[in-house]
Amino acid sequence: METVYTHLEGFVYPAHKIKRYISNLELFTLLLTDGTIVHYIADDAEAFKRWLVSNKIPDAGALEKMDAEM
Repeated sequence: METVYTHLEGFVYPAHKIKRYISNLELFTLLLTDGTIVHYIADDAEAFKRWLVSNKIPDAGALEKMDAEM
């Protein structure tokens, strides 16, 4: 099934430009597809994370944890 990316109002980057993210409370560090790293402080961290997850953007922190457990 193909991913259908959505746009989040008030956030400048479209989901298809985000390669992965890691978060710490309301601070998100995003790796964009062009290699740029962006820091973003979300007003509603849970809503922003749900948006990332709904757009199938990988959580780098979860990926690191999975690698460490193997």
